[in-house]
Amino acid sequence: MSIFSRLFGRKNNLTVSSDIKKKDARSRNIAFVDTEVGLKDHKIHDIGALRYDGATFHQASQTALNKFLQEGKVDYICGHNLIHHDARYLQLNGILIDTLYLSPLLFPKRPYHHLVKDDKLMSEQMNNPVNDCEKAKELLMDEIAAWNQLSERKRKIFTLLLQNEEEFRGFLMYVGAIEKDDAMIGVSEYILSEYKNHICAHADIPALAAQSPCGLAYALALIGTDDYQSVTPGWVLFHYPEVEHIIYMLCHTQCTDGCEYCNRMLDIHHNLQQLFGYDAFRTYDGEPLQEQASQAAVDGKSLLAIFPTGGGKSLTFQLPALMDGRTIHGLTVVISPLQSLMKDQVDNLADRGFTDAVTINGLLDPISRSLAIERVQSGDATLLYIAPEMLRSKTIERILMARHVVRFVIDEAHCFSAWGQDFRVDYLYIGKFIKEYQERKFGKDAMARNHGQPLIPVSCFTATAKQKVVQDICDYFKHWLGTDLQLFASSASRTNLHYSVIHVDSDGNKYNLLRSLVEQADCPTIIYVSRTKRTRELAQKLTRDGISALPYNGKMDADEKIHNQDAFMSDKVRIIVATSAFGMGVDKSDVGLVIHYDISDSLENYVQEAGRAGRDPHLDAKCYVLYSDEDLDKHFILLNQTKLSISEIQQVWKAVKDFTKQRPHVSCSALEIARQAGWDDSVSDIETRVRTALSALEQSGYIERGNNIPHVYATGITVKNMDEARLRLTESPLFSEDEMQNAIRIIKSLITQKHIAKAQDSEAESRIDYLADILGLSKRDVISSVDRMRQEGILADTRDISAYLQDISDKQRKPQQMLENFAKLERYILEHIPDESLHITYKQLNDNAVHDGINTSTEKKIRTLLYFLAVKGYAHKKEDGVRNLIVTRDKDIETIIKRFERRIEVCRFIIERLYSLAEENSKTITEESNNSSSEEKNPSEEKGLGKASGATDNRKEKPLQFSVVELLNDLKSSNQSLFSDFSSLQLEDVEEALLYLSKIGAMKLEGGFLVLYNAMAIKRIKEPRLHYKQEDYRMLNEFYKQKIQQIHIVGEYANLMVRDYDAALQYVQDYFQMDYHCFISKYFKGSRETEIERNVTPSKYKQLFGMLSKRQKEIIDDHESRCIVVAAGPGSGKTRVLVHKLASLLLLEDVKHEQLLMLTFSRAAATEFKQRLMQLIGNAAHFVEIKTFHSYCFDLLGRVGNLDEAGDVVKQAAEMINNGEVEPNRISKTVLVIDEAQDMSKDDYALVSALMKANEEMRVIAVGDDDQNIYEFRGSNSRYLYELTQTEHSRFIEMTENYRSLRHIVDTANDFAHNIRQRIKSTPIISMSQEDGEVRIVKHPYEIQEKKVYMYQPILEDVTRLLGSNASKEADASSRKKNETISILTQTNEEAVIVLALLHSHGIKAKLVQSMDGLRFWNLAEVRYFLKKIDQGIKETKSPIIPDDIWETTKQQTFQKYATSQALPYLRRSLQIFEQTNRAKYYSDLREFVFESSVEDFCDISKSDIVVSTIHKAKGHEFDHVLILITHPEHPTDDILRRYYVGMTRAKRTLTIHTNGNLFDSLKSAQHLYDVQAYDEPNEIVLQLSHKDVNLGFSKPHKDTILCLRSGMPLTYHDHCLCLPSTGRDIAQLSIKMKEKLGKWELKGYKVTAARIRFIVAWKSKDAPRDEKESAIVLADLVMKK
Repeated sequence: MSIFSRLFGRKNNLTVSSDIKKKDARSRNIAFVDTEVGLKDHKIHDIGALRYDGATFHQASQTALNKFLQEGKVDYICGHNLIHHDARYLQLNGILIDTLYLSPLLFPKRPYHHLVKDDKLMSEQMNNPVNDCEKAKELLMDEIAAWNQLSERKRKIFTLLLQNEEEFRGFLMYVGAIEKDDAMIGVSEYILSEYKNHICAHADIPALAAQSPCGLAYALALIGTDDYQSVTPGWVLFHYPEVEHIIYMLCHTQCTDGCEYCNRMLDIHHNLQQLFGYDAFRTYDGEPLQEQASQAAVDGKSLLAIFPTGGGKSLTFQLPALMDGRTIHGLTVVISPLQSLMKDQVDNLADRGFTDAVTINGLLDPISRSLAIERVQSGDATLLYIAPEMLRSKTIERILMARHVVRFVIDEAHCFSAWGQDFRVDYLYIGKFIKEYQERKFGKDAMARNHGQPLIPVSCFTATAKQKVVQDICDYFKHWLGTDLQLFASSASRTNLHYSVIHVDSDGNKYNLLRSLVEQADCPTIIYVSRTKRTRELAQKLTRDGISALPYNGKMDADEKIHNQDAFMSDKVRIIVATSAFGMGVDKSDVGLVIHYDISDSLENYVQEAGRAGRDPHLDAKCYVLYSDEDLDKHFILLNQTKLSISEIQQVWKAVKDFTKQRPHVSCSALEIARQAGWDDSVSDIETRVRTALSALEQSGYIERGNNIPHVYATGITVKNMDEARLRLTESPLFSEDEMQNAIRIIKSLITQKHIAKAQDSEAESRIDYLADILGLSKRDVISSVDRMRQEGILADTRDISAYLQDISDKQRKPQQMLENFAKLERYILEHIPDESLHITYKQLNDNAVHDGINTSTEKKIRTLLYFLAVKGYAHKKEDGVRNLIVTRDKDIETIIKRFERRIEVCRFIIERLYSLAEENSKTITEESNNSSSEEKNPSEEKGLGKASGATDNRKEKPLQFSVVELLNDLKSSNQSLFSDFSSLQLEDVEEALLYLSKIGAMKLEGGFLVLYNAMAIKRIKEPRLHYKQEDYRMLNEFYKQKIQQIHIVGEYANLMVRDYDAALQYVQDYFQMDYHCFISKYFKGSRETEIERNVTPSKYKQLFGMLSKRQKEIIDDHESRCIVVAAGPGSGKTRVLVHKLASLLLLEDVKHEQLLMLTFSRAAATEFKQRLMQLIGNAAHFVEIKTFHSYCFDLLGRVGNLDEAGDVVKQAAEMINNGEVEPNRISKTVLVIDEAQDMSKDDYALVSALMKANEEMRVIAVGDDDQNIYEFRGSNSRYLYELTQTEHSRFIEMTENYRSLRHIVDTANDFAHNIRQRIKSTPIISMSQEDGEVRIVKHPYEIQEKKVYMYQPILEDVTRLLGSNASKEADASSRKKNETISILTQTNEEAVIVLALLHSHGIKAKLVQSMDGLRFWNLAEVRYFLKKIDQGIKETKSPIIPDDIWETTKQQTFQKYATSQALPYLRRSLQIFEQTNRAKYYSDLREFVFESSVEDFCDISKSDIVVSTIHKAKGHEFDHVLILITHPEHPTDDILRRYYVGMTRAKRTLTIHTNGNLFDSLKSAQHLYDVQAYDEPNEIVLQLSHKDVNLGFSKPHKDTILCLRSGMPLTYHDHCLCLPSTGRDIAQLSIKMKEKLGKWELKGYKVTAARIRFIVAWKSKDAPRDEKESAIVLADLVMKK
């Protein structure tokens, strides 16, 4: 401001310099006036005035002011924003001068006037109107000086234009510059000669002067600066929006005749040479598209340009943008999805010497961001690059309002279209933003006034676009802005690229081929791969093999990305291995080779990526694809993982509804929504996915999104000026040096805002995020600083936190109870973290806590606490994808516990304090509502209010307002704490306690510092009962359908390229130029059209689903029904259908593995499904949750399961789900599959119902056979299967084809099933075989001559017959079909053991499917030993995963130790299955597997001639020949009949039933035989001893001896005791019950002749104390002979 320095000496001399012509004879006595007006009450609070003679006035009286002015004979009254602000409140007599309106006219050039910022006077004083009068006086003196500096012609122009405008007339009179009115005629001439070569010589100035003289004056002031980066202030554009239009008419409207200005400034060729140094635009096969598109932009048209990669797209919008900046000081906003691309463009422009491009994006730190914003505001920027999501920022909206935005450029415009290869939901907000921006800036009717044309044109750019995408983009802008886009599309293809596809069949071949191609070419090369991980692997492998290469992918950190990209661009390394993230906007002209190691996922992307080669048109470049069909499968899998399915959006909508139950608004974080939606929060891009889901909901009108940001108002400042603020901050102990500097900057900014009320936008500037953006601080710093200043009293305290309290009147306070429960659990956790660290799973930690007496512990609570402890720096936690944890304390245990106890104390106080506040308010409200019936008064403005118990409904969720500072002061003044002295408490302590109460759910808190943790504000628009529907999902669905087709289309291209080069090129051309539907019908005829809609390759589809029957396919193809209930008859392929349905759900139906749950009734079934699914879909099967009902419920309860404790675990879990006590991500499922659904009990069904209720849109697939429900004794009932068929949108399917049994067996079973009374299935089962098979019913008398007939012997004879007579057994073995199986089924375990002994005594190899009451697999000695050894190994490594070396060593040790044990095969088989079904051997998974398994799960029946089993244990198996032994009961119940039915339907070829009852007499398809022979019991029988057969306590002292024994060893029996043959020492004794049983056998003439050990097991009495050690017991077989 040096030109005014000479004026400073005579500031008080208020007479005007003598060279002003005295046209006005009046005296020039002047006074300066300023008023303080209340923001809310709009009343005068204070007035200040300063007279020409130095007298001052300071009081809030209008009358006194008038007197003060009259006394000084004041003619002129001056002030800043006087005319439209102060003068509205004061009746002023005199000529008014307003310094505000003069400032942009007289100081239009940067750095503008130091006293003015926006529309405000800069002041360091608070609420001091006299001080502001001083500033106004100083400003007026400078304005007079500046006026005198203007050329006479300029003064004349401004006078003529402005002398009749009230904002300027006073000043012009004061400086004696009023002209005659008729002089206006000559104004055009003056302007044209004064601004020659600065404006168009043919502009229609008279019209502009008549329409808007003020607008024209401001426009000319700006044009007159020779600095194109100076801008008109935002407030001027707000009050005079026509300024932009006038500048456009004067400086950017090409005249028809052509004048020197237009030829120079608006000629694109001249500017191309001037700005970029190019002589000509680029052409595409002779088409001048770049030139035409640039010209259209300069002409103000909206356009869509489709240029190939490397086609000079950037220049096409940069050139017009730079021209607009230089002619009309305009800002071009470029919206681009890629942050790295923005940076590149800004850097490239800087390299060319253009510093007027700026980017504001998420990668900037607060300081850089604030500098960027400052540059846009001050006019330094003519190009602003931002990402679409930035349009939601209030700061961006505000700085754009203050600039002349001339064009919106949208890069990667295909993102608008669901048909494009990269549809982005946040792009759909762009049109809405531009429309609302125009309306806010120019008025709602502005477009109508502009004949339906948008006021701000748009340019869209994309590199590749098929017709449908082009149509979508055009329709989009027509809809939002009513504009038609002019199309500039290049049809030229690159002639210097040579394409080639090479088919490879293995990864090894692929790599070798890649090496030889790279070595031959020896030029800059890009290798594209589809997965980020592979970029590193491949680059390292090449480098190891002597070919130097670097990786590049989107997930790398920025420094490495930049380093690798620079190394490649500068030829330090010639090979880059990259994902498609590389190359966007990267322009390296000498790339001679592009190799797609994995093919792209669409032709668009392929063409773009291959197009990175041969940017130099004189270079011949090669593009290879190394292709195998599996590449497409990888794309399909990737698409499945990344796609946002309708069910996931439904889950987010449900989460929003859960959060907004009480009121439509909620503030929360993306992570909280993800958790409430039940998403797995360990997924990497989870926040992006949540935002996309919210965008989709917003797009369909379900919600509105905003930013959750508090305000700090200038009215809250309690200091008078900056000096006082500095003094108070320096003296305060609350601020460090840095914090003090931050506080000073904030206060300064707030004081400056004091005058905002006079302008338009006080809300925006008081927002915390705006302060943070402008000052270059983080939001956390601003909030922290503001809170400290409130505590120090520099800012008035504001009740900016709301607490939503429930049940105020209830003395049993729920928050109090929750706090105590959490505190107990937290103390337990803290005390159990050892000094080094804690290695554990959530589940185990919870299990431990429950066992140690903390009954309220759940996994969900532990996760909440650990999250909090990590955020607040008590501990560090690391966790992997399977919830294994490592927790380390941050400080020593004493310090941590002290801090914890203090926090809990503060929490207790807060709950007490807030509730008592709420009660007071509640009383107040009740009294007021009683007193005033006439008028509802709402006192919440004045005082914090809670929900009133007696108040009316509309106050139901009235929040209680309070502040942190208020709480802190209350705490300090109270002295009720037992543990700690509250006087030393800091704000941070109170905030920590509040955050804790909020996180544990003790109270819902919003606002204040909590916005740091909950940054999103969501408003629910639609009713909670509404569901997000298929119609709402249409656009995303269309996009994903397209993605699937694009993968097929690119695969077809690869196959074509191998066969016919020209046909493949034609195919690509057709794809981009033909109508899409015509293209599809040309290349994918007939059934192939449906093929390309599937998410798998045709060959994979055939492999997966080609072999299924029509009925089975029906179930696979049903993607819609909410509930599919399949009644699957025996042998109908139930398991097969379920396994294929799981594959279909994962591959074809958009179900992510974590969203799928399958429940079974046995660990063996779960294992079988996992194994079969692995065979079908490979490794993906590992991630699918297939569990037993019990195991899943133990998970939900966060307990380590075992079958002994499984009693009511299912019931408990169902209750917990219904009470909302389970973490949503444990139960949020989109599909539930139930196997053997007929076996559901009341509790199981309650669990299924709870899951269905918790997941509104969940699909259920239940498969079962009501005729095979044989577990009624356990409470199972097929009624629950039937109830599922009655749910809404359910579908019932009967699967009645039997692929197992021959015809007669099926007919017999159908006949028999008629006896079962309650059935769901109505259709008879049909055998799919052409053979008859054989059914024999052999009937025996119950007794002969009062002697019971036993049927063991005839069964033995049948078996012998089947095996062939003993003599010719070997010879006949070949005639019996290879591997035919025989099974004998009995009703009881005892019968089975007797049959087994009989077979063995006749030399027949047979196996028993072991079943024994009370026998648990995990108690077997062999299993216990193995687990103990694993335990020891794990303790040393501290790894949640069992290392392979420990696993193998433990196996060898165990197998060696128990080499002679006959029970070892059970352990061997179990470990084999565990290895097959678990990719990584997690210790927690092993324990669960072992604890949940039964001994019979591991009975390997494959190598035995004959299997002996009870009917119950045979369910789910099938055998060629089945013999059943049925001792007939008097009155068979349905349960018994179903059991027989199960037995009969196990048979494939022949079925023989030996019975002594009449139940089977009427079966038509069977041969009926009557055997009248009297059979006695076998001479030798075996009795298996179970737990209840031995005296368990007897063995306690013999534990060590017993543990040295092995299964299969002989024992000696005497007097009901078992002893060791070697020592004669008794180690076991029979129970009283067993002694009685033995007595009965002895009466029949049997006696014990031998005994051998069957199992050695661990045992401990249920009521034994916890710390009592287990003992070992022997379960033996007793051999008895007659």
